[in-house]
Amino acid sequence: MAAFAQSERTTDFGGIASAELEVGLPAQFGLSVEEELRFDHNCVQFDRWLNSVGVDYTCWHNRMNIGLTADYIRRHNDRGYYENRGRLGLQVTYTEEYRRFRFQVRSKAVGTFFDERTGEHRVNPRLYWRNRLKVTYQPMNSRFKYALSTELFWLTNDPKGSYVDNLRTVASVEYRLSRRHYLTAFARMDNDLQVKEPVDRFYFGLTFKAKY
Repeated sequence: MAAFAQSERTTDFGGIASAELEVGLPAQFGLSVEEELRFDHNCVQFDRWLNSVGVDYTCWHNRMNIGLTADYIRRHNDRGYYENRGRLGLQVTYTEEYRRFRFQVRSKAVGTFFDERTGEHRVNPRLYWRNRLKVTYQPMNSRFKYALSTELFWLTNDPKGSYVDNLRTVASVEYRLSRRHYLTAFARMDNDLQVKEPVDRFYFGLTFKAKY
């Protein structure tokens, strides 16, 4: 793992608003679409617009889920302007349930492709291996569902070496509006690790989800 001399850490706050649609398909397949808007710099600067589409397959008595996602991202970069990015992801999620608790382990390979016409990138594409542990609790006969997760981001193809550069922690509360509609409020903390200019980013967000 690479280690860098770290300068003084800085802090930033932001907000996230997103909408998701999940559609069940025949033979244990599923389709999902997501739109996300994210703001940073104390929630006054537009950071990115995410468009995502994915397909997944559930197997092994509904314990295993295999998914493929494709994203288009319009992102504000470090040079002060917006650039286009493409992203592909392949993930495997394993789930176990114990009483009112659900435990999920997700391993995800992600490749982000940058547009070289808007600036030179030292690593392109940037390949990550992300591993997340999530615990969910739902009280009996309750519309609320509570969750806590932690995720490590491992940059695998940097010429300087392979290292973990981010830790993400998310606490959320989901409320079932109806049989098919859900609203989730969450708090997210992203902590840079082993980078030259580390930033601690805190986000508060809302997600509306529809399932069919």
